[in-house]
Amino acid sequence: MCGKYLAFGLVVESPVDLPEAAEAIDGAVTDVMVVIGDAGQGFVGDEIFHEARAERCWWHKMSGDNHTMFNCPVGLYEIKNGREIVIQPYPDGDEEILKIYLLGSAMGAIQVQRGRIPLHGGAVVTSRGAMVITGSQGAGKSTMTSAFVHLGYRFITDDVSSIVISDGQAMIVPAYPQRKLTGDALAPFGYDPDLLPVVDKDRDKYGIRDRENWQRDPVRLSTVIELSPDMEGQGVSAELVTGHDKLSYVMRNIYRGWMHVPGSSMSPHEFKKLLTIAAQADIYRVGVPRGIEHISDISRDIADALHISADI
Repeated sequence: MCGKYLAFGLVVESPVDLPEAAEAIDGAVTDVMVVIGDAGQGFVGDEIFHEARAERCWWHKMSGDNHTMFNCPVGLYEIKNGREIVIQPYPDGDEEILKIYLLGSAMGAIQVQRGRIPLHGGAVVTSRGAMVITGSQGAGKSTMTSAFVHLGYRFITDDVSSIVISDGQAMIVPAYPQRKLTGDALAPFGYDPDLLPVVDKDRDKYGIRDRENWQRDPVRLSTVIELSPDMEGQGVSAELVTGHDKLSYVMRNIYRGWMHVPGSSMSPHEFKKLLTIAAQADIYRVGVPRGIEHISDISRDIADALHISADI
């Protein structure tokens, strides 16, 4: 039996239970259909595929702008025309991990196929508009997103910031009302791991389902910060990025860059969207101390450095 959910501003009809997402209203028209079936038209039955999977190979491919397929540890996913996700789960796959890839990489591909630009990072609502928090793996994007929530900011998304260009404006579309934190990041915020669902046991990640602090409507993009946790013992620093470097910062923080045509072959239409984002947003390289024991103080220092406050 399929349920209907809201994710990234789209009505997603799915046989996979998605309690992380908001429920769609009765009678809502489906935008994206999730199907459990034969992804890749029998490819999983190929001997070569099984040899590759035995070696824990994770691969992906694109066939034109409207077809993406990727294999991950729990299943094979096929995303078509911005409207359909076919999942072929592996018998030994973990259903929680299956959902992570569904709401992450698969829905990320949906964003691309629908002409959106997904940035890899959480987003919160500030007094100036939406602020995206980016950075390399392990930089603390999700932890910092939660830190701003605990300062009174509403969050738009925890991991993938999907940007729509509407009437020349870059707008961030709300993802779904869940934040994720690693086990060591729970204590500074007062969370009890025994009361939270484990959403990724291999990476020690817990889910915080938080409809109360979730922003349900799109918000105009105003700021992008790229965390650089390399300033141990020095406090917070914020460096404004200017000129052509702004575009470079946007491009290197695109979510799952392999879903896009390489930059040298990017269509003028897509390149124009990136230019719109770079032109509209104030972009900062933000140096932060390592460690999470003072994360609340660090987020306050970032807000002070950028002259932002919560949009109440």
